[in-house]
Amino acid sequence: MTSSDALLRRHLGWVVALKLIALIALWWFCVRDAGLHVDPSTVLRQFAPNPIAQGVPRGQ
Repeated sequence: MTSSDALLRRHLGWVVALKLIALIALWWFCVRDAGLHVDPSTVLRQFAPNPIAQGVPRGQ
């Protein structure tokens, strides 16, 4: 490996490390404390607005 290859590898390593630190910092300050509350009845109305009760067929 030539010295220019080693220099490029070291440079790319620093760039990847800095991007990883930036990504972690963005997550830490913007996303970490964001909570999500899901109401089961709202989800039920969204996905099954007219639920059909299934079971044993009647009259057989």
